[in-house]
Amino acid sequence: MAVITTVGGGVFGLITAVAPALLTSDGKDDKPSVQASETPGRAVPSATATPPTNQPAESGSPSSSDDPVPSASLSSDSKPIQYTGLVRISSSWLNLDVVPPKSDSSHFDVSLGLVSPPQIDGSLALWTGSGMPNRQQCSDLLSTQGMQRVEVKKGTVVCLQTEEGRIAVLTITSTSNDFDTGEMAQVTVWSEVSD
Repeated sequence: MAVITTVGGGVFGLITAVAPALLTSDGKDDKPSVQASETPGRAVPSATATPPTNQPAESGSPSSSDDPVPSASLSSDSKPIQYTGLVRISSSWLNLDVVPPKSDSSHFDVSLGLVSPPQIDGSLALWTGSGMPNRQQCSDLLSTQGMQRVEVKKGTVVCLQTEEGRIAVLTITSTSNDFDTGEMAQVTVWSEVSD
């Protein structure tokens, strides 16, 4: 630190020069720290410069064909899961109330609606939030914004309620223009039945 005293016009002033940045280290990481001092008649706030922290990437952005598809997050939901895995949604209805899910023409959980553009049918709600919804978020979304048909593409996340009242979340992993091939989706079905 340097202290310089000047004389000018009979007025004495004190100028304190502080090094612009002092580097400190606690052995874990180096963070530059900027300190300022007070000069007579004027308070200067101290400031600390820290490097930006690593932020998770936004999950609402469109995914390319090589991007991984998000899957259900269980960390924020302690409800037991009945089934998690990859399923095919085709022109025949898929029963998500059984383990593993299977085609069942008498059980109307989810099926392919149209192939151009790809759409699925069921008791559905389109998830547009960031990250993956938990069971309660899907249940709330279905109650307030439920619909019977949703247009899908790779990466689309859809909440679903089964015929027996279970809540599920589907993430579309691929689409096709064929009713038999249909759409592929990563599904998580919670075992609890809604009231």
